[in-house]
Amino acid sequence: MARPANLSNAVYDKMKEAVDCGEFPEGLKLPTENALCERYGVSRPVVRGAMERLRKDGYIKTVRGSGSFVIKELVTPTQFAPTLGEFAISGIGDVIQCQETRMAFEGEMAALAAERWTKKEMEELEAALAQIHSAGLDSASTIDGDMRFHTAVVKAAKNEYAAAVYELMKPQILVGMNMSKGLYPLLPEFAHRHGIEEHKAILDAIRARDVDSARREMRNHIGFFGDQFK
Repeated sequence: MARPANLSNAVYDKMKEAVDCGEFPEGLKLPTENALCERYGVSRPVVRGAMERLRKDGYIKTVRGSGSFVIKELVTPTQFAPTLGEFAISGIGDVIQCQETRMAFEGEMAALAAERWTKKEMEELEAALAQIHSAGLDSASTIDGDMRFHTAVVKAAKNEYAAAVYELMKPQILVGMNMSKGLYPLLPEFAHRHGIEEHKAILDAIRARDVDSARREMRNHIGFFGDQFK
């Protein structure tokens, strides 16, 4: 009979492979522990052991009360010195802090993007918005398009230091994106405004090289505050 530690390692390997091959894509909320037990034919302690190792290795992040989400650490401390240390999202207060930081950071990135974009960056922004449209707001791949769009804005700002910092923030940002997407089925008007209209408004402002509008539209989008910044 296999020992629990060996079973946990086997489940870890299978879940890691599912992440690496895209079966469990970045941003996905993982099935419940019971569902994973049924999937792999093991007990809950075995699944918990595998998930704990996945958390330590940077493959998943668990949010209290919300579940576990797939992440991928795109930048390591050896690639770029600053890190987020031990910061981890464990509740809604942490999500709010992350959103506040994004408002300040991405608002300025949008403003710089409005000044600095070239044809290449604009094509990527337009492709990202098209991906959001084509995926549909009820699709898991909507988050891929959302992250692609925001990453494209940061890259269009042409600040390599800022781009590296943004890569470090992505695991926390993905948690907020998953939470907002979770509201889409319940609030269809919010889904269309937040998922489609606000991204388009950001892109239009950047394309027009309207620095103030680009900053305002990005802050409005991330802050969920409607017309507060208009």
